Amino acid sequence: MIHWKSIDEFIEPNWEKLGTSSAPVLFWREQKGALLGYVRDGELFDHKWIYVCDANKVSHFSEVNGPESNVVQLDEKRTLRPD
Repeated sequence: MIHWKSIDEFIEPNWEKLGTSSAPVLFWREQKGALLGYVRDGELFDHKWIYVCDANKVSHFSEVNGPESNVVQLDEKRTLRPD
């Protein structure tokens, strides 16, 4: 399930400090739908850093997590009931 947040909550990373090594973010554009990419200096780029449009056309975003960050081992979460 994707948890969308309003674009007003998005905080652009410090690109000078990070470079371009951070994970892309999923952005939602009303007219075009979802796009995996980055916002830098008020502009939206796709995941390959190709210019797409002005960032003011984006209404929502969702951070993308790798599979290791949201996989839950059920055996570890189950509690045993005493008999």
